Amino acid sequence: MKSSTVFCALIAIVVGAQLILAHTNQPTVNAEVEENYLEDNRAWPGMFFTSESVVEEYEYDDAYCLLYDDADANMFNVEICVDLETYQAVIDAHKTGTELIGTLVLNDDYSYEGVDVFTYMPYPEFEMAAASAKL
Repeated sequence: MKSSTVFCALIAIVVGAQLILAHTNQPTVNAEVEENYLEDNRAWPGMFFTSESVVEEYEYDDAYCLLYDDADANMFNVEICVDLETYQAVIDAHKTGTELIGTLVLNDDYSYEGVDVFTYMPYPEFEMAAASAKL
């Protein structure tokens, strides 16, 4: 009985010492954290879009562009190339005082050489979220 007690005590001491050494001898590794946000000053497919955030509409080299400024999305003076239908819908929304709320979808038919052209699509979830936010 004494030998089994001594054996268990030795095992407990050895295991305890190993656990203490394992937790105290490991150097801390400080890795640099790089925060990349998908929405940093560029448009992407599926993003929330509202005509209220469009600051300016203009045509440049046969392209229709919108200058988009949305602080909530961390987008400041972002140039978004859109198709003619989206361009005209935003202009009409500004003239009539209505608001377009939806999403931008990448239009592969009009995109070329690294220039992404987007199309506006109504998105009911975004419309409901915007309506409840205004309450």
